[in-house]
Amino acid sequence: MTTTTEGVRPPADRYGRARSAPGRGRVVYLAVVGVFLALIAVIGYLYVSRSTVSGEVVSFHAVSDTQMDIRISVSKDAGRSASCTVRSRAEDGSEVGRTTVTLAPGSGDVTTVVHLRTTARGTTGELVGCS
Repeated sequence: MTTTTEGVRPPADRYGRARSAPGRGRVVYLAVVGVFLALIAVIGYLYVSRSTVSGEVVSFHAVSDTQMDIRISVSKDAGRSASCTVRSRAEDGSEVGRTTVTLAPGSGDVTTVVHLRTTARGTTGELVGCS
């Protein structure tokens, strides 16, 4: 004897309403999340790509126990000002001096010497960053 359950429905009040298959709601949700993530990616790219200031230490020289001369080279847009932070460290790695210099708008590539006052003899000159 074969039993078929085709066409037989359970009582509606016993099992609740039948659920529909995932469809339009899920697709709309995934589309909104995808557009949001794409927007975040575009904003992040634009923010990072606008930062066109870069620099490097060309040389450094300990003038005395209280002064370090640091020569930096900075590349920036010609019409834009930039600020760069430099520091010096002692032999034990402790920071003995730090300052921020501002480079006025003008030429794109600038090389300058920063005269940094230190609290002890510095053994290294570092460019922390430019913006």
